[in-house]
Amino acid sequence: MTTKTNLKRIREILITDNTNEFTDNISEDDESNSDPDYSFSDTESDDTSTDERISNEEDSSDAHISNDDTQINAQPESIEKGGVSWSTQRPTVQGRVHAINIMKTKPGPVTVIQTMMDAFKLFLTDEILNEVVLQTNKYAKRYMDQRNQRQLNDAANQTKLKKWKELDRTELEAFLGLLIQAGVGHASHTSVTELWDISKSPPIYHATMSLERFKDLLRFLRFDDRQLRDKFDRLAPIRTIFECFVKQLPQHFIPSENLTIDEQLVPFRGRCSFVQYMPKKPSKYGLKFWVLCDVDSRYVLALELYTGKIGNVIQRNLATNVVLRLVDQLPNKVKQGRNVTYDRFFSDFHLAQALLERKMTSLGVVNHKRCFIPNELKVIRNDLYSSWFYFAGQTMILSYQAKQKKPPVILLSTLHDFPEILDDEKKLPAMIHDYNQTKIGVDVVDQCINNYTARRISRRWSLMVFFNMIDIAAINAMTIWLCQNPEWNNRKKHIRRLFLEQLSKSLTNPHNQRRSEQSHLTSKVKLALQSLGYELKPEISLAQVNTNDVIKIKKRCYLCPVNPGRKVRQSCDICQNNVCNSHSSSSTTVICQECEKMM
Repeated sequence: MTTKTNLKRIREILITDNTNEFTDNISEDDESNSDPDYSFSDTESDDTSTDERISNEEDSSDAHISNDDTQINAQPESIEKGGVSWSTQRPTVQGRVHAINIMKTKPGPVTVIQTMMDAFKLFLTDEILNEVVLQTNKYAKRYMDQRNQRQLNDAANQTKLKKWKELDRTELEAFLGLLIQAGVGHASHTSVTELWDISKSPPIYHATMSLERFKDLLRFLRFDDRQLRDKFDRLAPIRTIFECFVKQLPQHFIPSENLTIDEQLVPFRGRCSFVQYMPKKPSKYGLKFWVLCDVDSRYVLALELYTGKIGNVIQRNLATNVVLRLVDQLPNKVKQGRNVTYDRFFSDFHLAQALLERKMTSLGVVNHKRCFIPNELKVIRNDLYSSWFYFAGQTMILSYQAKQKKPPVILLSTLHDFPEILDDEKKLPAMIHDYNQTKIGVDVVDQCINNYTARRISRRWSLMVFFNMIDIAAINAMTIWLCQNPEWNNRKKHIRRLFLEQLSKSLTNPHNQRRSEQSHLTSKVKLALQSLGYELKPEISLAQVNTNDVIKIKKRCYLCPVNPGRKVRQSCDICQNNVCNSHSSSSTTVICQECEKMM
């Protein structure tokens, strides 16, 4: 099976797993210049420049155009706006094919993996997990010590002192496995008490760890040392592992020719200075990520968390800088020959030229308020389904009259160099068709995550970022696994659910194997482990136990006087009387002085 076929199958799997279909077609739904997926909140209004911002007020103003403007049907040969000259004359192309149209690398995985867990740990590496283990143990131990000290100082407090049990990487991986398993069962918002109810949930929860241990890990999980934290860095609580995670994303997969950039909103309503409000998103409030992903495989290549504006400083060219930062995370050999599709929030003439310098093309819908858009392209035309094409160097702009008495749709492209129109009743330009095919990559990823998410409800934003890292790592791991194992469950539906179930078992297996070898397990834990196929350590009866192995009761040494009258557990191997070290000799066996005299 070829790489192209593999990527196509992965795309179909992810779309099939989604309950909602993507029907956001620009030629039918873009009645105005409003973005169907994006809306700025009042708190964001200062973060974008005037010509980048898209608001409902601006979109509605485009719809109210005078009747005189709607009578224009003749297309001018040349127009100019914002220092950019546009002409209907297509530039002549001579010589060899442009480098931006040549891909030097073949799409597909770079790293060879053997198991699903290997694929997952390409992104959540041992380095990341070790850092989480270190900071969690450090914080939990410090908290427990302070709590115990307060109890010792409070004579009226009779609460039992509690000691933190050290977390290791094996147990942390098992914890991640339980989070993924909860997502598979659509139980991310289910009470953890119900998850540990053996009559309602799978036995994997009881088998892996206790309910109290799971709660403790959720409570104490930390990603940095708060005492050493940079107070002026908004991302400081998770920066170390987040940057390490982002660095891994482009290293293990070469994307296909089409990439897409969009925003992802992770639901969150806790205290955080950069929580975003997006009324058109299902969750409304949350943490906003900028995401660059491969259109064919939905593999996430780059990620950036938006931390809001700094003070009252207006961030100029925010959208352009976001796109360039994301694509610059890709290796140079991967950039060449790729096309980036984005929505009207990002589309800009200068951004298109900057991508051309990186040997990349771009395609996107343009906001009517952009300074380089001539007024002639914005007016409503009587000629329904008419297309006006203009060129400026390697850049082509399109104005398409999709509906009557509505402003035309405007697209900007450096991918196309020929005014091609498809042979259908709406005379749809090829540029719009290509945009519809390549714009929904991030939306699919976001919806896949929402279907089987590892997130738990939390008031800590850093923990929500970590949950999102787990979800993205799982999606990328599945892409790499299916590319290298194309025949795996290829006749079954819900492949992603099957993959996550198997990944969860792989993550919990080492810890469960270690736990099954322990003694003194409760009957419920034993039953849960046995139902998962683990062999338990056989119980040893008292009749089989050597007298030396029996936990003996403390008694007074029978040779000691009343004072001091030491109480000890050890006994003489000959007479079985309890005896202290002062009245016995010990090498491999313990013999009291009286028995030694008789020997």
